[in-house]
Amino acid sequence: MMTAVLWATLDHLEDATREQFTSSERAILEIVSGISHIAIRTGEYSELQPYLENLLEDSRIEQVMLVDVRGIVVAGTRPESIGKFPAIFSEAATIDKDTQAERIWRSTEIRNGDQQLGVLAIEISDAEILKTQAEARNLGIVIAVTGMIIIAVVGLIVGVLLTRRLAHVTTAAHRFAHGEADARAGLRGSDEIGDLGNTFDKMADNLQARAAEAKQLIDQLSDKNEELERFAYTVSHDLKTPLVTIKGYLGMVQKDLKEDRHERVERDFEFIVSATDTMAQLLEDLLELSRIGRVVNELDEISLTDLFRQTSRLMKIQLAANRTRLNIQEQMPRIFVDAQRMKEVAQNLLENALKFSRDNISPEISVSAHEEQGRVVCCVEDNGIGIEPQFQDQIFGLFNRLDQSYEGTGIGLTLVKRIIEVHHGNIWVESDGTDKGARFCFSLPSTQVSA
Repeated sequence: MMTAVLWATLDHLEDATREQFTSSERAILEIVSGISHIAIRTGEYSELQPYLENLLEDSRIEQVMLVDVRGIVVAGTRPESIGKFPAIFSEAATIDKDTQAERIWRSTEIRNGDQQLGVLAIEISDAEILKTQAEARNLGIVIAVTGMIIIAVVGLIVGVLLTRRLAHVTTAAHRFAHGEADARAGLRGSDEIGDLGNTFDKMADNLQARAAEAKQLIDQLSDKNEELERFAYTVSHDLKTPLVTIKGYLGMVQKDLKEDRHERVERDFEFIVSATDTMAQLLEDLLELSRIGRVVNELDEISLTDLFRQTSRLMKIQLAANRTRLNIQEQMPRIFVDAQRMKEVAQNLLENALKFSRDNISPEISVSAHEEQGRVVCCVEDNGIGIEPQFQDQIFGLFNRLDQSYEGTGIGLTLVKRIIEVHHGNIWVESDGTDKGARFCFSLPSTQVSA
C-alpha cells in the first residue's frame, strides 16, 4: 500500500510539474510577444535584446529568436543568427543525442490587427523535467525499499504514519496542479519524505513567484499600450491642423493664380510656410520627447545654483529684452542628474515664466530650493498671468495650450515632466489664479538613483 501511495504521489508531482512548466511557457510567450510587438513596430531591437537574453536564465530555454515578416532574425540569443534567415523550426520534437531530452519549438505570431509583423520562437528542452523525474523516481525507490524494511521491522504503525505523510504530499500536489497556487505540503524533517515535501514546496514557491512576475510584466505592458494609444491619438489630432491649413491655402493659391491676383498668392504662400514650420516643430518636439528615457547620459553631481546660472547666461538676451529681474538662491542643494537634460528643464521653466508674463509689468522670476524628507524641492516662481485652479492639472499634457494666442507647440512642459519622472521625481504647479503668478516646483531624490 505504501508503495502504491508513493508512486501515486510521484505521478501527481510529475503531472503538476509538466502542467506548471507548460503554463510558464505560455506566460513567457505572452509577455515576450507583447514586448516584441512594440520592438518590431518601432525597430528598437537593442532594448528588446536584454529581455531575450534574460530568458536563458531558465535552464529549459535553449534559444530565443524574433523573426520579422521578411523571415529574417532581427533579435535573438545567438548573435550569429541575427540578420539571417533562420533554420526551419516547427513544433515537432527532436531528441538530443547526448541527454536524450526532447527539444521542441514554441512559437507565436506577432500581429497588429490583421497584419502579421513577425514570429517569436522559443526552443524548449525537457532535460530539467527528465532530471527532476529521475531524481524523484530514484528517491521513490529509496523510500519504497526503506519503507518495506521499516514495515518488516516495526510493523503496521510506522507504515500508516509514512502513508499519511506521503498522502499529505500527494494532496498538496493534486491541489497545486488544479490551480491552488498557495497549496503546500508543509512537511519538515531530515528523512526522504520530508525532503520530498520540502522540494515540492520550494518548487511551488518558485513557480508562484514566476507567475506573479509574469502578471506584473503583463500589467506594465498593458499600461504602456494604453499610453501609446493616447499618444498616437493626440499626435494624429494635432498634426492634422497644419495639414488642413496647407491644403486650404493651396486651393486658394490655385484660385488666385487663375484670377491673376499675385499679391494674394504671396500672402497664401506665407501662411503655407508658417503651417509647414509648425508641423516641422511639432515633429522635432515629438522626436525629442521620444528620446527621453531611451537616451540616458551619465549622472553627474551638480549644483542647482550653478545649473540655473548657466542657463540664465544662455538666455541673457531674452532676459534683458524683457527687463527681467531674476533672483537665483545662493548655495542651493546639489543633485545627481543627467546634466544636459536638467538644463532643458531649467531653460523650459525660465522660458515659460517669460512667455506668460503680464503686459506692462517687468517679469520677476525667483529660483529657490531646499531639502525635505530625503528629497530636494526646487521652485521657479514668477509674477505672470497665473493659472486658474481648474487648469493646473492639464498644463503638463501633450500639446495642451490653454491660450492659443501664445507661440509654441505645447510640448515644453510635457518634456519637463518626462525628464523629471525619468529621474524618479515629480513636478507640479501652484497658482492663486489669473494675474497672481505661478510657482512651478519639482522634487528629486537627494541621493544618487540610477535614471
